[in-house]
Amino acid sequence: MEWIVLIILAGTAFYEYPRLRRAGQFKELWLFTFLLAFGMLLSVAEYLHMPIPNPLDWITALYKPMSRTILSTLE
Repeated sequence: MEWIVLIILAGTAFYEYPRLRRAGQFKELWLFTFLLAFGMLLSVAEYLHMPIPNPLDWITALYKPMSRTILSTLE
């Protein structure tokens, strides 16, 4: 399964890279490369069963102290 994902990512890179470079879209090329590498790292981490942080956990950690303060003042 991981090989399929890597082949698709490589195919996407080989298809898009020359088009972006010929068009002179270097900012888009850097963004495309960054997002493709980030997606590849996430898919490899998922395959290796590594814990991937969830954005909802970050939101909970941010708002938990605030909710405790509000709830303690209401009691």
